[in-house]
Amino acid sequence: MPVYPLQWHPAGERHSYPHMAKNDAVLWERFLADYAGNFLAFAYDVALGGYLPDEPADDLAVRKMWQYSTACKIDALGERPDDLWIIEVRPHANVASIGSVLCYTLLARADGLETKPIVPCVLTDRCSPDIQYCAEALEITLIQLDVKP
Repeated sequence: MPVYPLQWHPAGERHSYPHMAKNDAVLWERFLADYAGNFLAFAYDVALGGYLPDEPADDLAVRKMWQYSTACKIDALGERPDDLWIIEVRPHANVASIGSVLCYTLLARADGLETKPIVPCVLTDRCSPDIQYCAEALEITLIQLDVKP
């Protein structure tokens, strides 16, 4: 299970996006404007994995904070009727964005988050043909949006 219970927000609702940098949030808002209608809800900053210490002197809340700080965090988890999208938001997608979404997908399965088929997705404003090729070969949905300043 994720470190903390998921907090779902209706797809049309604007929200704060923990750990998204300013440029990430601009890209995410553009995605919501174009695609929110395809989703039921979103959960943000979904923490998976991490190290849960087994220190008898610490209470569970302290141990969970430690686990959260060492966990991998999904930018956005999108729920649709038939699937769950793990969305890595990354201006100028690169190899790290591909690796991140693949790792999040594996951790989601290991943590029991896969209640529906998972769709790994990288949301970006630009990427090279090499990254497009890798995403296609690895069956990662790549969404490239123009973001005007």
